[in-house]
Amino acid sequence: MNPERVQAPGSPQRRSAGERLLITYARRFPIRRGKLRIVDRLWRTTLIGADTHRLATLKYGGFQMSCDLTEMLQRQFYFFGTYFLEEDMLSCWQRLAKGAKVILDVGANAGIYSLAALAIQREASVHAFEPTPEIAERLRATAEANGLCNLRVHQVAVLDRNGQAMLKRYRGEFGNNEGMNFVLQDLGKLDGERIQTVSLDQFCLDHSVDYVDLLKLDVQGHEHSALMGAQRLLKAGCIGAIFMELNWARGSGAICSATESVELLAQTGYVFSKPGVRLNWARPGVWLRGLGDVVARRI
Repeated sequence: MNPERVQAPGSPQRRSAGERLLITYARRFPIRRGKLRIVDRLWRTTLIGADTHRLATLKYGGFQMSCDLTEMLQRQFYFFGTYFLEEDMLSCWQRLAKGAKVILDVGANAGIYSLAALAIQREASVHAFEPTPEIAERLRATAEANGLCNLRVHQVAVLDRNGQAMLKRYRGEFGNNEGMNFVLQDLGKLDGERIQTVSLDQFCLDHSVDYVDLLKLDVQGHEHSALMGAQRLLKAGCIGAIFMELNWARGSGAICSATESVELLAQTGYVFSKPGVRLNWARPGVWLRGLGDVVARRI
């Protein structure tokens, strides 16, 4: 992380009237339809000068985060104060975080879920796992700048065992989404960088974690591998609630991480719900096929 690009909380920012107006529109205008498209189209025209680095004040606890507006996710943090595309899921996540003592944010990226959890449950111990070096370093800087001593950032990938894997960098179709890097377990691949991996079972043993109140899994299709590395915790009933991305296979013959993950959790006593204001728990079925994310809890 380039220290010259990090703004300290409270440092002045030179904003034009247009930039301030766009922030007000993004955060307060009640109609959501089209808001993100308008912000993405207009933000450059509102800037004074060429500097695209800003200090965002988030909706969550008033926490502050250094952002580069050329990055899609960071731009949403700055103008909306949240991850606009997942704002409803973040609200659900916060409700699940109430009363939690230990929270694991696996696939943390910039840490918006970790920060949202701490805003609602300030005394929780939050472990954020992010394998991309510069993203993990930026999250550490965010934690330090906001005085979040109980947000611990681990620069590792969570899989089924401790060891090594390859980090494959991918910035999405338009090249502006740094949150789409993924992990390859095949170390024979030469066009990537080696990273450390850890299993949740071993991590919790090493850090004296006996019970995980809330777990988030968003690891680009490796959710089943991460759960395989948490079998001891799952079988012992030591993970309360799981907030998980579902990566459904597109081809009929392809290995489906979502199917395998749901089956593993069902076998260890979990029921499922669509994330929302009300959680309606049910056993897995075809209804899950329409979901990109799911919440699971033990019966």
